[in-house]
Amino acid sequence: MTATIAPPAPERAGEALHEFAFAGAPDRRLFTVFRAARGPARAAFVLCPPFFHEQFLSYRLLSLVAARLAERGIASLRFDYYGSGDSWGDETAFTLDGVFADAGTALDELARRVPGVPLIAFGARAGAWPAARLAQRHRLPLWLWQPLTDGRAWLDELVAMDARERASRLRYPFIGTQPKPAEADRLLASYCPASLRAQIAAQSLDGLLAEARSADAALDLRVVDDERAAPLPQARQHVALPAAAAGWHARIDLRATFITPPVAACIDALAQAAPGEEAK
Repeated sequence: MTATIAPPAPERAGEALHEFAFAGAPDRRLFTVFRAARGPARAAFVLCPPFFHEQFLSYRLLSLVAARLAERGIASLRFDYYGSGDSWGDETAFTLDGVFADAGTALDELARRVPGVPLIAFGARAGAWPAARLAQRHRLPLWLWQPLTDGRAWLDELVAMDARERASRLRYPFIGTQPKPAEADRLLASYCPASLRAQIAAQSLDGLLAEARSADAALDLRVVDDERAAPLPQARQHVALPAAAAGWHARIDLRATFITPPVAACIDALAQAAPGEEAK
């Protein structure tokens, strides 16, 4: 069930159309952004976003990625998980089980909008985990943008970043000699109780990719990652993202985002791997 809240309209003259809507069950509505391809769609992807502060930090970047791919004949559906962003639900409702279910709902919505078009699962950062599950369950090509490979390692990074921020005199100029006390159920201001931390710590991209390969030995995996990162051995293609464009997630401050020519080349490499490119 979908309730459109804005008619499709171009952002500016000549740009591919996009539409904002809520999708999903009446008691679990997800905010979605559908971007049509310019001309007939040759493929379409559902984009599973990062978690917590990385979700809003990535918003403009992933919007620009979707816009560039739309110009190359690839439609997309971006969405917010239940309990995050503009989707329904209190932040306490955000769980990994819910994330995996929401990704399936978003895929169904995309399939409804572009029937018969080849679909792709696309995940950014922690969104790689639900995207890999979609690829496994539906035998889809899998695209990953700076994927998180180890949930426990990422959780440790968040804990360390949280401690640095609480001790920052720029963030808290009147804290005195002691850092701001930690909040048991929060990391970097995001709700993250012990139960959710345990779920995150248990995530392994290698394990999810192994499950996907057990369902489809010919899994088509394409990865865009920091040029300094070790390539995933399971990937059919590894696209090196310039280091200058790869550090957007390392701070909690929102910064200006734009697509530089090297980043555009990374996006175009994905477009060339999409179904239908060989026929052009």
